[in-house]
Amino acid sequence: MSTFSCNEDLCSGCGTCVFVCPKHLLTLEDRHPVMLEENADKCTECGQCVAFCPEGAAEQEISEGKTLGPSLAYDIKNKAIIDGALKSRRSYRTFAKRPVSLGLIEEILEVANLAPSGRNARFLRWIVLPTPAKIREFNQTALNWLANEAVEDSAFIKRYNPESMIELLKNGKDPFFCGAPAAIFLVGDKNQRWGEIDCAIAATYFNLAAEARNIGCCFAGRGTNIAQASPALRQLLELQENESIYIGLFFGHKTVQAHHVPARGPVPVTFLR
Repeated sequence: MSTFSCNEDLCSGCGTCVFVCPKHLLTLEDRHPVMLEENADKCTECGQCVAFCPEGAAEQEISEGKTLGPSLAYDIKNKAIIDGALKSRRSYRTFAKRPVSLGLIEEILEVANLAPSGRNARFLRWIVLPTPAKIREFNQTALNWLANEAVEDSAFIKRYNPESMIELLKNGKDPFFCGAPAAIFLVGDKNQRWGEIDCAIAATYFNLAAEARNIGCCFAGRGTNIAQASPALRQLLELQENESIYIGLFFGHKTVQAHHVPARGPVPVTFLR
């Protein structure tokens, strides 16, 4: 159900919101946008009307009761800032011992929550291991599963060397999160068509938002795969039967800083003419 409304005192009647609505649900009446009652159930609350309104007149409440804020105006100076942020992003595998505060994690998630998704369906959920203690619990559960319960012909065992992981875990090493103080998983409904892609995009948003706050991240391939494979870890992470873990990251305060952008070589692209 749509919660679209228009502040008529601010509205200039330009019709931009009508033009940008991807489902063409808005119409102008008396020079002000309205959503007809028969269209309300079709609205996905994507926020395009709010984002593109030049006067800040379009409003829309989301499920938490918050009002979507105004979009940032285009500024040529943003090009250098955004390009610089994208080019300087690196994977970090060493971290300071101090934890990342819950407030900072929530701040990063607020940004990542704005990632686009297929049909704006947002069929994904974040699961956070916010403390070193929770990371240790994950690793201990993984150790117990690898040592006592893992099936030899499982896809995870075939792909990885369980003996080396068991040895590392017994010696207090962390083969899944490189000793990071926190980790996060994105899970989605395995029956939804775009779940894996949506989670990957959201994880990238999280990574970039963390980088902007000097928090280093790395994608957790082994951690993701063992969490998906182990029933004990799925239980620890409180996964539902219909959910799949699509991607994970570990993160923490940096101990080193990247100073250069390494070359990638020519872009592998084909322009069809």
